[in-house]
Amino acid sequence: MRRFLRPALFPSYIVILIVVFAALTSWCTVKTFGLALSDDEYDVAGWELRYFPTKWLYKTGHLFDDGLSQEEENATLLRYVELQRQIETLEGDLNRANAAGATDDALLQELRSARGDRDRLENTVESIVEGRLTAVAADLGLERSPPLFPDARWLFPPFDFEFDEPPYVLVTSPRDHIELEGSTLLRGDLQLEDALRLEEKAQSRSDNVSALVVPTGGIATYPAVISPGDNYLDILDVAAHEWIHEFLSFEPLGSRYFNSEALRTINETVASIGGEEMARLTAERFPLPALPPLETTTPKVDVFAELRSLRLEVDRLLGEGKVDEAEALMEEKRQYLADNGYFIRKINQAYFAFHGLYGTSGASSSPIGPKVETLRQQSPSLGDFIRAASGIGSEGDLDRLLSSTE
Repeated sequence: MRRFLRPALFPSYIVILIVVFAALTSWCTVKTFGLALSDDEYDVAGWELRYFPTKWLYKTGHLFDDGLSQEEENATLLRYVELQRQIETLEGDLNRANAAGATDDALLQELRSARGDRDRLENTVESIVEGRLTAVAADLGLERSPPLFPDARWLFPPFDFEFDEPPYVLVTSPRDHIELEGSTLLRGDLQLEDALRLEEKAQSRSDNVSALVVPTGGIATYPAVISPGDNYLDILDVAAHEWIHEFLSFEPLGSRYFNSEALRTINETVASIGGEEMARLTAERFPLPALPPLETTTPKVDVFAELRSLRLEVDRLLGEGKVDEAEALMEEKRQYLADNGYFIRKINQAYFAFHGLYGTSGASSSPIGPKVETLRQQSPSLGDFIRAASGIGSEGDLDRLLSSTE
């Protein structure tokens, strides 16, 4: 059964804090990635104005509901996932028809109908997932005492996300070394030709610029934006990942996110490890009957190992000033991975600069990822791990924390 807060125990100033938090997260995102200055860029402030009031009006309108049973929740989740899978299949069929110069009005109507059915379930599904993750996060001891109420315990910020097309990010790095030099949020409906145009434009500014447009699974605005999912565990994972970023924003690790690449890597790695484990715990506590597995192509090679060895070799070549050789090697490896069932549109310095922030990925050569993994192994629980990591304000703090927990 889901846990609900009685209205009498929910002081109005907490609502004000939530509004302030939403405004601050939007401001930080806009400040970091830049205001929407062109038709290609993502309008964070506009998104907040559209979705934040609607989201909390929905929550207020259902405050006194008894809620659905777990069986009813599962039926709703299953229907949502089934519809999302149907939509993705129909979109693929329609794209292939359009590429062949054909039109299929019946297919288009079926797609519109499926989207309408999915969208009518959206708020309910969001509320179900938020409630399940809230219960698990509370059990992990991640509730806080709000100001003036030391005896009260709240999960702050509350879980709150919206299914929508998450933005793309235009990432730039120098060609002669790997460093996240710049990032710009782009609208979520960007097409391939737009991505190629923006990459070419960024690289035309200097001979020493590598650029790449990369998709995101979500972004920690408030509410967070996450992509509509066709897999229960993936939805839980992305929602938990973005919430951990929001949780950390009140702590040294989150408030100093942009102070250094090391802190960003620690933050992203904590969110990756924590989001994945919280999703698994939630799926175990609130299991969903299995759907037929998605048809996917299993790579014939160890992608993690291939990317890790490539990253190390690229770092070495760039360190020796062999930029052309490094870029040729990255393209050669990209083709090799594609031939073995794993497609990456482009691997360049910007690719590693972005994906290297996630310390548990093969794209990272940083020692920070293994350190954060060791911290998790040394922590008695996931909640202890997140609380311990939240106080990190530098890589030195991480090292001292590891030494103290040995």
